[in-house]
Amino acid sequence: MIRLFGPAAPTERGLGTRREMLRIGGVLSGGLLTGGLSLSGLLGARAATAGASETAGGQPGEGKTAAPNAAPRSFGAAKRCIMLYLSGGPPQHDTFDPKPDAPAEIRGEFGTIETTLPGVRVGEHLPRSARWMHKVAQVRSMCHTHNDHARGSYWMFTGYPFLGSVPDANNMTRADMPHLGACVAKIAPGDGLFPFAIAPHRMDVAGGRRVGQFAGMLGAKFDPLLPGGNPNDDHYRLEQLPLAPNLALDAVKRRLRLVEQLNQQVDYLERAAAAQSLRDNQAKALEVVSTDAVRRAVDLSAVDLKQRERYGRNLFGQSVLLGRRLLDAGTRFVQCNWQRVQGKDGFAWDTHWNNFTACKEDLIPPFDQAFAALMQDLEETGQLDETLVIVAGEFGRSPKVTLKNAGREHWPDVYTVLFAGAGVQGGRIYGQSDKHGAYPIENASSPADFVATIYHLMGIDPAREEHDQLNRPFALSKGKAITGIMS
Repeated sequence: MIRLFGPAAPTERGLGTRREMLRIGGVLSGGLLTGGLSLSGLLGARAATAGASETAGGQPGEGKTAAPNAAPRSFGAAKRCIMLYLSGGPPQHDTFDPKPDAPAEIRGEFGTIETTLPGVRVGEHLPRSARWMHKVAQVRSMCHTHNDHARGSYWMFTGYPFLGSVPDANNMTRADMPHLGACVAKIAPGDGLFPFAIAPHRMDVAGGRRVGQFAGMLGAKFDPLLPGGNPNDDHYRLEQLPLAPNLALDAVKRRLRLVEQLNQQVDYLERAAAAQSLRDNQAKALEVVSTDAVRRAVDLSAVDLKQRERYGRNLFGQSVLLGRRLLDAGTRFVQCNWQRVQGKDGFAWDTHWNNFTACKEDLIPPFDQAFAALMQDLEETGQLDETLVIVAGEFGRSPKVTLKNAGREHWPDVYTVLFAGAGVQGGRIYGQSDKHGAYPIENASSPADFVATIYHLMGIDPAREEHDQLNRPFALSKGKAITGIMS
């Protein structure tokens, strides 16, 4: 039996077998620290040992698609990036690509309103966002072929289609392609302590962990920080991070020293790639729990109440505020996830039924408020020119409303994403959907292009060859950056 407390060291026999090493890893992850020993484990992810296996540009205004622009000066303009991820698939017809002249069963129940971009209108429930359209580039021609949430998200996060089955897409492994934030964390992490964060949680469903959200084949070292908890709580702060429940910092340090003792005694662990990842991350994890920058970023209880109200006192609004503060703490890539628990129906943007009621009451207004508050903060502090802001989902919704339940179905055939900030030419409309918002008729763009665009704006060559933990090469993206939206 291994003593987890007190001065005694492990037995003289050490931990000579792989089976014993894995058994002890399980004890440690269950008893020492929540979720594992690596940084990602300390922050709610699993340790490495759990893993298996353009084209156009142009001028804004009048709703016209951008014309060719050969040489954008936008490479590396973004020092940081925040992505508002509307999981479930936001309906393009009811938000940023309305079709007011289409038949009612396609147009839907909502009207449209003017924006600060002449000739461009958005759905009537986006009054705050409408005031920022002159700063936003819309890509209205995104499309792919995966009609389910997990595989669609994987494509958007990694730039690669998921080749496994639909059930497999709800089970992350270390064989997965890495999230683009993990690649940023490896290649160009910046000066911050943790370069990649997902606020507040990863997206899980029915007990599964959807693929593409972590570092996958790059290893646990590049997994995201996961703050966890509910940022909308009045007293949300560092103590709510799942670092080590109810433990003081000195207790965490003692337990990490025990882990180091175990590592030093075992020759196998010295040679194991997974153990090396654990060793590297233990030191970093200690920094995370002790750094003032992390504590300040996560301590929303210290934020002025009016500031919290500006973002919206709801889970998503406060997640965006948390993401904004993580950027200030040095994180290069933050993804703010819309969680299914928000809203009375609990289906996020997956509006197979009650689409219009849900959009009007639970979905569009909280997004509208948080997005506008984020844009205002970045603009007023002078940070918008060096911060890339993205709004995206895994796909759109069907053109035709399902009359029996007033819903819109999954629709990867065309949808809209937004870019703003560093390196982006505001007021551009790139691509075009047909008159019913069903298919792209101009400048179709893929998730690979979407990912390539983000890499380009963050100063990383999308065609760069990277290597996984086994030194196998892969290209970051096989798409092309959408230069038509760039400065």
